[in-house]
Amino acid sequence: MKNTFIILILVFKLSYLFAQDYGEIKTVKIHSKELNQDREFFIYTPRFYKEYKHQNYNVIYVFDSQTKEYFDLVHSLLPFLSKEIDNPYIVVGITSTWIDDPENPYGRNDDLLPKPKNVPQNNFYGHANRENFIKFFEKEIIPFVDNNYRTKSKRILVGHSLSASFVISTFILNPNLYNSYIAISPNLVYDKQGVSNELEKKEVEYLKSSKFIYSSYVNEDNGWISSKSARKRLNYLLKEKFPNKIDAITDSIPNKNHFTTFVPSIIKGLTSYFDFLEKLPKKTYKTTIEVKVPNEKDEVYISGNQEVLGNWKEGIVKMNKVSKFKRVITLDLQQESSVRFTRGSSEKEAIMKDYNLQYLGYIPISVSEQNNFSFEIINWTDKMKKN
Repeated sequence: MKNTFIILILVFKLSYLFAQDYGEIKTVKIHSKELNQDREFFIYTPRFYKEYKHQNYNVIYVFDSQTKEYFDLVHSLLPFLSKEIDNPYIVVGITSTWIDDPENPYGRNDDLLPKPKNVPQNNFYGHANRENFIKFFEKEIIPFVDNNYRTKSKRILVGHSLSASFVISTFILNPNLYNSYIAISPNLVYDKQGVSNELEKKEVEYLKSSKFIYSSYVNEDNGWISSKSARKRLNYLLKEKFPNKIDAITDSIPNKNHFTTFVPSIIKGLTSYFDFLEKLPKKTYKTTIEVKVPNEKDEVYISGNQEVLGNWKEGIVKMNKVSKFKRVITLDLQQESSVRFTRGSSEKEAIMKDYNLQYLGYIPISVSEQNNFSFEIINWTDKMKKN
C-alpha cells in the first residue's frame, strides 16, 4: 500500500513536470471604452513560458481571428519555421464582433474600413469605424498584452483580405509602433485605391526604423479585391518611395483562391520575415551573470549559443570567483541568449533553483530588456557515477 502511494505521488509529480510542455491559449474578454463594446481576443503563450522566467517575447497580432483557424495556423506554424528556437513568440488573435441588431448591426467591415473619401459611404463601409478600431487596438489591446505578459518591442501584424488592408493602413498611420507586416490578399480597390492614396501622402522621414512588409496575391483581377493596377501602384510606392527603409516582398500564389491562399501565404510570409531578421545587424549587450554555489570550492563553467559562450562546448568559459559562494562573469551577449552551467562537462551539470536543466536543457535570457541576471545552484549531477 505504501509503495503504491509513493508511485502515485511520483506519477503526479512527473505529470506536473511535463504539464507545461505545450503552448497555452487563453480567451480574454474586456469592455472596450474606445468601441463601447464587449470584445474578445485570444492569447497564445509558447511552451515553457512559465518556466523561462528570464525570457521576453515578441508578439504577433493576427486580425480576423473570429475565423479562429487564422490564429491557430500562425501559432502552430512558428516552431517549424523559425530558425531561432530560443525566441518563440506570443500570438494574439484579434476578433471582429458581429452584433446582430436590426436597427444598428455591426461587424467586421465596420472595424476594418475607414470613411470613404472618393465614393459615397454605403453598406459595404458600414460604420466605417477604422479609426476607433485602431484606438481600441493601440490603447487597449497592446497595453493589456504588454502589462500582463513578458513582451519585447517587436510587433508583427498579420491580416487577410480586408484585415490585410487594415494591416497596411497601420503601417501608413502609425508605423513606428510596429515592425513587420504580413498582408495576405489585401483589398486594394475599395474607395478607389484608398490604401495607396493614403500611402502616397506620407513622407520618407516618418519612418524611424527599417520595416518588413510581405504581401501576397492570387488571380483576383476582377475589380473585387486587388486589381493588377492597384497592386502595381502599392508596390511602386513601397519600393520607390522608401527604398532604404522597407524590405517589401510581393508574392503571387498560384492555384489558390482568395480564401485558400492563407496557408501558403502565411508560410511564405513568416519564412521571409525570419530571413529578414537574420539580415539585420546583430547587436550585443554587456551582460553580467551571477551564480550562487553550494560549496566554497565549486568551479563553475558557463556555456551557451554564442561564441563568447563557447557555442555550447562545456569547460571552455569559466566564471570568476568573487567570494566563497559567488561566481560572476560579464560578457557581450546577443539579444537572444541561452546559457547553462556545469563543472566543466555535461556529466556534471548544475541542479538549479527555479530551473530544471535536466528537463529544460538551458536557460534563455533576454539581455536587451535586462543586463544583470542572478541564479542559484543548489547541487550538481554526477552522471558518471550513475553509469
